[in-house]
Amino acid sequence: MKVGQALALTKLWKLKPAARALVELDARLGPRLPDGQDLLTLPEGDDIAVRRIDTGELAAAKAMHERCSARTLTLRYHGPVGDADRYLQHLLSPRFGRTLAAQTSTGRIVGLGHLLWDGDETEIALLIEDDWQRRGVGAELLRRLVGMAGEAHCDSVYAVTQASNTGMVAAMRGLGLPLDY
Repeated sequence: MKVGQALALTKLWKLKPAARALVELDARLGPRLPDGQDLLTLPEGDDIAVRRIDTGELAAAKAMHERCSARTLTLRYHGPVGDADRYLQHLLSPRFGRTLAAQTSTGRIVGLGHLLWDGDETEIALLIEDDWQRRGVGAELLRRLVGMAGEAHCDSVYAVTQASNTGMVAAMRGLGLPLDY
């Protein structure tokens, strides 16, 4: 261990346990919003860009909400759809987790994937715009979020969904993730 590293660890150790955990997690995850994006070609031939976003994209995320049906929003948020927009500020904040967006070639967000810190556990949540469901967008976001959780040394991740959310169930099965009813 180098002297600079020892000094950094000493300073880190003096933080309160919760703050220390956040600093360690942040160090493991790296830059908040890395440059660049990955292109994904869907089976139907459409290209989708996948990239990290944060609260700077709040307006675009709200616009996606407006294009989603009440059923889609209910399956994602498990509650009144009128409240869905108020969750976005929290969900997009790097303080509470990481968010991936799937975007069309025009820059329109059509899918959001969230990796959310929940105490010692990590939650994964997805929202895919109605016209883009069952085209592989959710499965790709889920795959990448599970990978991000592994890179962050999360012991386990979970998703809360309804049995009637066949898209989420299929995406989880496609990755070989265990389902608990």
